[in-house]
Order: sequence, then C-alpha cells, then structure tokens
Amino acid sequence: MTPEYFDALETLDPEARERSLMAGLPAILRAARGSAAMAAQLADVDADAVTSRAALARLPVTRKSELLERQKAGRD
Repeated sequence: MTPEYFDALETLDPEARERSLMAGLPAILRAARGSAAMAAQLADVDADAVTSRAALARLPVTRKSELLERQKAGRD
C-alpha cells in the first residue's frame, strides 16, 4: 500500500526541501516589509541576500508581544 500525501512537496528529499524553503525567503521578507508593524524592523534588511539559514539567523528577532504592540500602535 502506497502512502498518500497532500502534495509532492511532502515527499521531497531534505536537501531539495531546504533549497525550496530558502529560495522563498526573500519574497516572504519583502511581503513582511509591506506591513506597517514590520517595516522599520526590516528596513535595513536586504531581502534578496537572505537565502540561507546563516542569513536568516542574522535577522532581527521580533517577539510576539512586540509585534502585538506595534500592530496596536499602528491602529491608533
């Protein structure tokens, strides 16, 4: 019996999955920068340069509580 998967991404080998995830990071960062709550935090980040775990680790950390405060401030 062959197991069923939601889609082909679930059966990618780990290296291919890693490449796919890292390739998508720049677009995610550009989208996040469009958020008023994250624009200042990501202003100095070159989204196109974030294509590895090492580059991802250098991004500024935003705590959930900080994000909530920024979102609330943006509504006021």
